Amino acid sequence: MLIRNIMSSPVITVRPETSIQDIARVMRDHGISGVPVVTADNKLVGIVTEVDLIAQHAPLQEPQYISVLWATIPLRFDDYTRYKEKVRHMLAVNAEQLMTEDPATLHPEDSLEYAAGLMIKPGHSSIPVMEDGRLVGIVTRTDLIRVIKDLELSESSLS
Repeated sequence: MLIRNIMSSPVITVRPETSIQDIARVMRDHGISGVPVVTADNKLVGIVTEVDLIAQHAPLQEPQYISVLWATIPLRFDDYTRYKEKVRHMLAVNAEQLMTEDPATLHPEDSLEYAAGLMIKPGHSSIPVMEDGRLVGIVTRTDLIRVIKDLELSESSLS
């Protein structure tokens, strides 16, 4: 099965300057888990998901440091990187500051299996569908679950 057959279109989008409150309202009102961020000329620049909105209110956990002479060095660099990302989320006031830049994308001719492979990775709950440089759809985990359920029902009726 191809992405073209399961993607949602047209896509609800926001602009980089859209406030966090407006993003949350759009997602709630439309019952969606992610919203692509596009420029005025409809160029995809990022995506904001429910996880991004939730992360903004999660407790901040500082990385552990070691003191060497007059410097402090993080014990684990990945802890420090996550800390910086968390601070960025907490301070964001608009889509541009909160979004994940250059998100993974799908093409309408990609397979369901390919999309499923992307979706199992952290941070890939909603994936924009691009064709000829244009945003033409979006696929969510819910879309995949619906298709998998339908496929299983059709297989069980054949037995």
